[in-house]
Amino acid sequence: MTSSPPPPPDSPSDPRLPDAVARVAASVVAVVTRRRAASGVVWRPGLVVTSASALWHAPRAQVVLPGGEAVVGTLRGADPGTDLAVLEIAGGEGPAAGPAAGDVATAPSGGARAASSGSSATAAPDSVTTAASGGSDAAPAAPGTRVGDFVFAAGRDPEGGVHASFGHVGATGGAWRSWRGGRFDALIRLDGGLYPGLAGAAVAGVQSPVLGIASPAFSRHHAVVVPAATIERVLAALLAHGRVPRSHLGIAVQPVRATLDGAATEGLLVSSVAEGGPAAAGGLLVGDVIVEAAGRPARELEALRATIADTTPGAALALTVSRAGRRVTLAIDVAEQPRTGCH
Repeated sequence: MTSSPPPPPDSPSDPRLPDAVARVAASVVAVVTRRRAASGVVWRPGLVVTSASALWHAPRAQVVLPGGEAVVGTLRGADPGTDLAVLEIAGGEGPAAGPAAGDVATAPSGGARAASSGSSATAAPDSVTTAASGGSDAAPAAPGTRVGDFVFAAGRDPEGGVHASFGHVGATGGAWRSWRGGRFDALIRLDGGLYPGLAGAAVAGVQSPVLGIASPAFSRHHAVVVPAATIERVLAALLAHGRVPRSHLGIAVQPVRATLDGAATEGLLVSSVAEGGPAAAGGLLVGDVIVEAAGRPARELEALRATIADTTPGAALALTVSRAGRRVTLAIDVAEQPRTGCH
């Protein structure tokens, strides 16, 4: 009899797949709040990265470790722009404190074991494999990811069990910015959405290390991978500041055709200016049409967003506007973006 050909590598029938999921899951935790449950990755000893949107502004969460133990994770910072949040979990010097009532959802009984004093079974988070350490065959990397690559997302449920979803890379690309202003070092989009609880899950291939974590925040139909390089950069800012400082002008704009010095041109019509904001202080008016920012054309909102984002808070941004058809040049000192507001 003729034997069947072996399954192609990095495919749903690859016999190495269960072991690959198990290796990646060694650094994956459940993140549970009163409102919802998600997944996270122990990126460094004592630090868990997860989906900021899944936390829903909770200051603390219950973190269920791979061994089933539950510890408290305290929010160190969050960045809606990249949908990243970092939780600090207790170190190895002793058992973790119990969850604060009202802030953290308790894992269902019979599932995760809450850490308590005197519990010899409680494993210190320092003993959990970290994605950034490479100990679980999960050293972060993303170069070489191609459309069509078979990948999986490994998450954990509140009872400590591993959940996985399997699919393919649907799109790749270079650096990009989300509509929330976050800068991603590379585009890795999956070919489908995420099952409940897999926001913040680790994404990897059978042979590849962890590519990043899964986020459902930027598309209704396709999950996006927050790449490892982006996680490292944002994590550093969150640990230092609790947020990622971003610039803003305090305006709302929309594309429009305008007249500048007697000639037709395209630009961005200023439809509102925040009172007391940097644009108001710099003399920008409702009805002005921005045609250049930092010497570059400003025909599209994304181009203006990118220029503002590249300007350090406190620095002056040169704008050329059409005001009643005449050219006006302004220098506006950009400010750090508040939690909510305009561009």
